[in-house]
Amino acid sequence: MRSAYVIGTRDTKHAEIDFVADAVAAAGVPVCRVDVSTGPAPAPGGEVSAAEVAAHHPDGAAAVFTGDRGTAVGAMAVALRAFLLARAGDVAGVLGLGGSGGTALVTPAMRALPVGVPKVMVSTVASGDTAPYVGASDIAMLHAVTDIAGLNRISRAVLGNAAHMLAGAAAAPAAPAGTDLPAVGLTMFGVTTPCVSRAASCSARRSMRWSSTPPAPAVRRWRNWSTTAWSTRCWT
Repeated sequence: MRSAYVIGTRDTKHAEIDFVADAVAAAGVPVCRVDVSTGPAPAPGGEVSAAEVAAHHPDGAAAVFTGDRGTAVGAMAVALRAFLLARAGDVAGVLGLGGSGGTALVTPAMRALPVGVPKVMVSTVASGDTAPYVGASDIAMLHAVTDIAGLNRISRAVLGNAAHMLAGAAAAPAAPAGTDLPAVGLTMFGVTTPCVSRAASCSARRSMRWSSTPPAPAVRRWRNWSTTAWSTRCWT
């Protein structure tokens, strides 16, 4: 069985990471804890160390552990993306924990994974504009409510929900792939919906091929074109 990857900076969030990992494992899903700390001292625990992740950076681990937090976080994000893609066959789902920096670090790697791979990001910035983190992907952002800086009655409830969200999605059978032909991407919003609906209806009537290949509308305002383009890359 593939593993659920629980990702965060163990130098500051090891207790929260272990809490989530234990809850996922208790639900019957194998867990791999991944450290993405960028500090100078190795963080204890976890199945994958920060050094192992950093080694996946195109310029090596030295490009990550620079001593400057800004450049280190950006470089670790690049390394984590490469690390997850290298292990894609073992990834049943991904759960990340973080504040603004951790969210910016983990979500680019999540976005690189295909649609349908469960992705849950517990974040202190999930109550704001999440577009830079989610992009056109299927990342589920869960607001941490409190800072991710210790376990308490609130954080345990939120982190427990996140763990069970990931465990449930990772353990559930994958949706049938079906025999659909390539989807037709359309964008719509508000006043254009009748036009899109009419086009889909006409297409279905004109050809049985279309009846098994429904259009895939994207309904977000200014991001719909990127959603359509990203979906096209994932499913073709």
